[in-house]
Amino acid sequence: MGRPLRITLPNLPFHILNRGNNKQVVFRDKVDFIYYLELLKRYKKEFRFKLYHLSLMPNHVHLQMEPVEEGSLSRIMHRLTLAHTWYFNKKYHAVGHVWQGRFKSSLIDKDDYFLQCGLYIELNAKRARLVEKPEDWSWSSYKLYAFGKTEPLVEEIIDLDPFYLGLADDSEKRQRVYRRMVEEAMKEDFLKKIRKGLDEGVFGASQFIDKAKIEFKIKSLKPRGRPAKVGK
Repeated sequence: MGRPLRITLPNLPFHILNRGNNKQVVFRDKVDFIYYLELLKRYKKEFRFKLYHLSLMPNHVHLQMEPVEEGSLSRIMHRLTLAHTWYFNKKYHAVGHVWQGRFKSSLIDKDDYFLQCGLYIELNAKRARLVEKPEDWSWSSYKLYAFGKTEPLVEEIIDLDPFYLGLADDSEKRQRVYRRMVEEAMKEDFLKKIRKGLDEGVFGASQFIDKAKIEFKIKSLKPRGRPAKVGK
């Protein structure tokens, strides 16, 4: 299967998924998580992209970002992975690739789906059974949205989701509404629906999906299964 095309237009939001090479653990301790957050902070200043939601997992990362410079998404991810690879290999006396060769990017509809994608990202640690409650995972943006405070570096680099800001008139009400939304989002059918959309390379309303697939020639990000055998 050919590689899906990269969308280079600015001011379009994406869900980014990047995995460790062969699913290896890329964050082995607290310092590793902090260093990656510092890299995000550094490259936000350089490329001025918006970062709405994130979750750093032991062997992969989820980012919901919006590049503001044309063609910058690939450059951002290239710089991130290159800088982190240098750090990781030096610290752990390793060689070779740390991250898989190509990150996945899915276009997101700027509507209710925007916030749903954020919820999906922030529930990853809970779904992976790394924690009992999403607020127990320090390396996501969840606590910022649900409780108004989290790791200082996360607070520095997150741009508040504009659809989150529209949930209520004041911060405490927004946080309560967000926590209720998370309870609903924890249902498996909800999460499967979001994951299926992201795997298709575009997530949103059917009209948005149809238009985006034609305009940007978006192809499914899911690898094809093995071809059916003919005969014996």
